[in-house]
Amino acid sequence: MEYTLSLSRARAALQAHGLLLDTPGCPQELIFPAITYDSRNVTPGSLFVCKGLNFRPEYLQSALQQGAACYLAQQRYALSAPALLVSDARRALSVLAAEYYGRPAEQLTLIGLTGTKGKTTTTYFIKSILDVALGRRTAVLSTVEMYTGGQSAEAHLTTPESLELQQCFADTLAHGIRHLTMEVSSQAYKQQRVYGVPFTAGLFLNLSEDHIGPLEHEDFEDYFRCKLQLMKNCRIAVICRGTDRFEEIRSTAERYAERVLVCGEDPSCDLWAEDIRKQDPGFSFTVCDGRSRRDYRIAMEGRFNVANALAAITVTRALGIGEDAIAAGIADVTVPGRMNVLKKDGRTVIVDYAHNFLSFTALFCSLRQDYPGAPIKVLCGCPGHKNQKRRVDIGRLCGQYADFVYLTAEDPGFEDPAEICREMAGYIAEYHRRFVILPDRTAAVETAIAELLPGELLILAGKGEEDYQKVQGRYDFYESDLAIARRCLGL
Repeated sequence: MEYTLSLSRARAALQAHGLLLDTPGCPQELIFPAITYDSRNVTPGSLFVCKGLNFRPEYLQSALQQGAACYLAQQRYALSAPALLVSDARRALSVLAAEYYGRPAEQLTLIGLTGTKGKTTTTYFIKSILDVALGRRTAVLSTVEMYTGGQSAEAHLTTPESLELQQCFADTLAHGIRHLTMEVSSQAYKQQRVYGVPFTAGLFLNLSEDHIGPLEHEDFEDYFRCKLQLMKNCRIAVICRGTDRFEEIRSTAERYAERVLVCGEDPSCDLWAEDIRKQDPGFSFTVCDGRSRRDYRIAMEGRFNVANALAAITVTRALGIGEDAIAAGIADVTVPGRMNVLKKDGRTVIVDYAHNFLSFTALFCSLRQDYPGAPIKVLCGCPGHKNQKRRVDIGRLCGQYADFVYLTAEDPGFEDPAEICREMAGYIAEYHRRFVILPDRTAAVETAIAELLPGELLILAGKGEEDYQKVQGRYDFYESDLAIARRCLGL
């Protein structure tokens, strides 16, 4: 399907959002066959958007030379070209992307999830329920993949940029799909990627300090404010009772959403889970709503995944999905790189994406309860140029809970992975735990599995199924923790 955007529609949309400042040099009308913010993708007649901290005027000059008909920016550049001057280029891009694709989100049942941990697993619980209920594969945008009806694609951003996001919405509709479940990161709101997106249902899972740093959020309050935006932009709001800042989240949701539901572990909630029983694999549990009780089962390990499943049950019940479809939908969900348990010769390897304070705490507590007395070994690292507090938190948690730690590379970026490991080691040493530094992650995983004894647990944390490492601005191939573990165990 071909899309276009007229200058008059662009003006009207920007004015409606209070973003348009001036239109110097613009004719009465233009028809843009494309919108882009990448000068390498400009085609004749395009609208070129000047955005980003790394934007340079030469990008605009290149775009104009390649045939861009107009540019959008927060300032006028010394070039004789029509311009749309706006107060916020990122918001403007979100608005015009939606206009260009015909505001596709308004035609979707769109479910958004935010939280510090559990977004991906809960996304797949919800998607699986919808797949069963509707009898077809529904769309998903997650940390793991992007699927809108064609071929699944690997995701490198939790939430795509606004232009790509609106294209995903349009592609979903073009494939005859009307339901899409997506993760909504705090950065997505900070960078205005989801500005103006109307969510049918929004889910707030949990909250803990994370993503604080020069390239992310300046402080925890900024992080929280960005996550809170989802509660202001959804028709049905679902909140997990155990989250920090619960009352603020609920009061915000009650001001903006048509309906607010709370799920958790006690009868003060609209839905609550009780009588959690360990199964092999996974858990069974009972969900209550004050009028009825229903037993459910999940195959995923990790006691915290009961809370994720309950959140998915609450959302889909609010959307009118029947309990039989919900029970069938959550029963056999597995997510690559999330609580994947591999067993061989009495040895247990757990591959999980745990990468921050909240996820490591939940993981350790679950394993202590479900594998009592088993020695715990951990392989982990921390990304470069991201929340420095992770190094403190993860180091200290490993010192508290692990019997042995393998420190290794985890998306080091432009930092020295060995130096990151040494920094984490200082916090592990506070608890007098044993550790080794092996910066080569492939060698570290191989060594950790070779040294694993019967009866011991090994957690491979932080990368999950990802088959790349972010190094020096590149995405370098990496076999993935999951693939190496299977290879080493002969599975």
